[in-house]
Amino acid sequence: MKTTIQFLDAVKEKLGIESDYALAKRLGFSLSTVSNYRTGRRVLDDDAALTIALALDIHPFNVIASVNAERAKTPEQRARWSGVMEKFSMSFNSLLSGAGPRRISFLTR
Repeated sequence: MKTTIQFLDAVKEKLGIESDYALAKRLGFSLSTVSNYRTGRRVLDDDAALTIALALDIHPFNVIASVNAERAKTPEQRARWSGVMEKFSMSFNSLLSGAGPRRISFLTR
């Protein structure tokens, strides 16, 4: 599972962005919000996770489950989110393998 910082870095890489200022502007976040994510004072909420997923063109549940595991208060909660994510990934991959070559996009225009 990726962490908040890894997701932020993945968006920067995918979009060819070099600064957190440009990242914040592109995602519609404030620079202080991005800074708080980087320092660990905040973890992505579900709406921010959705924004990240759309930017990365990945299923939103991948990001939402990862950040919920990251912000879990107990090892049991973290294990539950990790387990749900693994089951989702297996089901999703199984579904895609039977669907043939097809690109799925969650971006709305």
